[in-house]
Amino acid sequence: MAGVNGFEQVLRVADTYVADHQPADCSWSWGEALLMYSLSRLDDELGANRFLPFYQAWADHHHRAGYVVDQSDTCAPVLLTNELFKKTGDEKYLEMTLAGIHYLKNEPRLVEDLINHNGHSRDSKDYPKSIWVDSMMMSGVFSAIAARDFGDDELRAFALTQPRQFAKYLQDPDSKLFHHSWWKILKRPYPRGLFWGRGNGWVVASLSLFLDYLGDADARRLLREVSSALLPLQRDDHYFDTVVNKPGDNYRESSATALIAAGWLNAVNHGHLSDEFGEPAARAFEAVVANLRHEGDRAYMTEISLWTIPMFLAPYRLKFGPYPGYKYIRKGENISYGVASLVLAAIAYRDYAGQGAGS
Repeated sequence: MAGVNGFEQVLRVADTYVADHQPADCSWSWGEALLMYSLSRLDDELGANRFLPFYQAWADHHHRAGYVVDQSDTCAPVLLTNELFKKTGDEKYLEMTLAGIHYLKNEPRLVEDLINHNGHSRDSKDYPKSIWVDSMMMSGVFSAIAARDFGDDELRAFALTQPRQFAKYLQDPDSKLFHHSWWKILKRPYPRGLFWGRGNGWVVASLSLFLDYLGDADARRLLREVSSALLPLQRDDHYFDTVVNKPGDNYRESSATALIAAGWLNAVNHGHLSDEFGEPAARAFEAVVANLRHEGDRAYMTEISLWTIPMFLAPYRLKFGPYPGYKYIRKGENISYGVASLVLAAIAYRDYAGQGAGS
């Protein structure tokens, strides 16, 4: 195993991201939110406030400039504001966090207890009313954390519906993998029969984190089902493809690989999954670390697919437009959500290696 060296290399990636970005230029949205949350978790792992000035400045900027919680993607930032409130006791972070709780409690439901992914935002006017697998991470994890942190029974009841109901509408009954979205107008998953790697990474990582805060038999069963379905789809180079059920017809993708590694390692560490997932997860993490690009004292995570939306026509093979099909999504380096996935994997990997669960 790469051990401490792999963790230290991910620290360099995080340091590079901070050096390359101004907090005020980072959006109040899901990608940046997950990055900030992962940096807060990294500080906890280090027992230091190495990244606190960066993510605190981000939250402070948006508090001054104004923020909204009107969809899943703008609910994700309260993962970080909740951590800041616990760390500092500053009431403005409580205010921001309560905006997320209000959204989860009061936003109209699309079907059962599930909220339209785009909420009541401007985006909701341009895209069919739908449930996205992304929401399992962007709002589902927060619902579990906040239910515990605030001792909120109403929120706890809501949170416990989420894993089971997301699976009801998004999980394929045969393969046990998760579709990207479910459209109300179609009354079925869309696109059907395509299993997006990062989307299934969201499932693994979110269920693993969810179980750290709320014990739930449905979440544990689903984590085992989707993990068992993904395990034989891991490539020989330890990566996962951007569409996992079309091997050889798309490309390997690092954020999906890091998310699955993060979820598996955390779940093994906390007893949510058996040890059989530990070594494949460690190899996945090590493979992504081995493929970092180094430039002087800076490090860049490579092969991160850009924003991915279930498009209306030819969702797999569409080549043109700002959001092409899954097969033709371009890749970049040190994109916020990719770095977040790698940081979460590094934290879990360090703990796994420290337990001596593999060597």
